[in-house]
Amino acid sequence: MERRWHHRTEIDIPATLAVIGKHRPAPGRIRNFSAGGLFLETTETLARHQFVQVHIHPHGVSPRVIDGMVVRVADGGVGIEADTRFWSQALNWV
Repeated sequence: MERRWHHRTEIDIPATLAVIGKHRPAPGRIRNFSAGGLFLETTETLARHQFVQVHIHPHGVSPRVIDGMVVRVADGGVGIEADTRFWSQALNWV
């Protein structure tokens, strides 16, 4: 049974994934988010505990950057725990 700390909200927002230590960004889509993080659909191969930046491109709003860490690897994407210092500000665009 999967346990969640926070309620998830389904969304579909384009994003770009920047992996610390890699030179090329990878495209992705944010499929859901909660107060603790987000699920990013991507074809990029990532590992748990890897640090990333998610560049969010919501329609009609200036881009946002979220620092985070991969906490779950799943088919089709990754769960990212957001750096809480900036997460509440980033949620304002939804």
